[in-house]
Amino acid sequence: MVATPRKLQEFERREADILAAALELFSGDNWESVTVVQIADRAGIGKGTVYKHFASKDEIYARLALDFFYGLLRCCHRIQDSNDPEAEMRSAFRGALQYHREHQEYSNVRQYVFRAGFWERLSKSYIESFEKLDAEFAIWANQRIERGMDAGVFSKQPLVTVRTGLDALFNGAVSQLWGNRCWMEIEPDEYIEQVVEFAINSLKAGQVE
Repeated sequence: MVATPRKLQEFERREADILAAALELFSGDNWESVTVVQIADRAGIGKGTVYKHFASKDEIYARLALDFFYGLLRCCHRIQDSNDPEAEMRSAFRGALQYHREHQEYSNVRQYVFRAGFWERLSKSYIESFEKLDAEFAIWANQRIERGMDAGVFSKQPLVTVRTGLDALFNGAVSQLWGNRCWMEIEPDEYIEQVVEFAINSLKAGQVE
C-alpha cells in the first residue's frame, strides 16, 4: 500500500517532532539518562510511535548528528570557489567554528556519537550514511588544500598529515567554545580568529618566503 501525500507529510511531521523533543532533552543536564518514553512524552506521542521512526535511541542520536553535520557541510558548500585558497580556508575554518558555537544544543549529541562502541550498535544503513558524509567532507576539504598546495600558497605536505592536524586543532577548539573552558580571558570571536590564524599558519608551515 502506497502512502498518500497527506500521510507522508504527517509521518515526516511526527519524525520532526521526535527529533526536536530528543534534542531538547539531550541538551539538558540529565541527558545521558533520557529514555525513549521521555522523548515520546515530550513529543506528545506514544512510545510505539517513536519506534515506527527509529529502531533505538542510538538511531535518534545518529539522525540528529547527521542533520547537524550536513548543516555544517552546507555551510562549507556556500563558500565560493576563488583564486585565493587561503581566503577560502580561512572562511571555512571560521564558518565551521561559528556554526558549532551557534549550535551548542548539539554538543552532547556530538559527544555521544563519537564514543567507543556507538558505531557497532548502528544499522548498516546509518553507517553507510555516516561514511557518505565523511567522504563528502573529505572531497571538499582535500580539493581546497591540494589547490592551495598546487598554487604554492600552502606547503607541500601529505594530505593525511594536514587533515589529522587540522582535525585535532578543530575538535580542541570546539571543546573550548562549547565548554566555556578557554583559559585565556578573550572573547569567543577573538578566540576563533586566533584558532583560524594558527590553522592557516600550519597549512603554510615550511614555506620559503
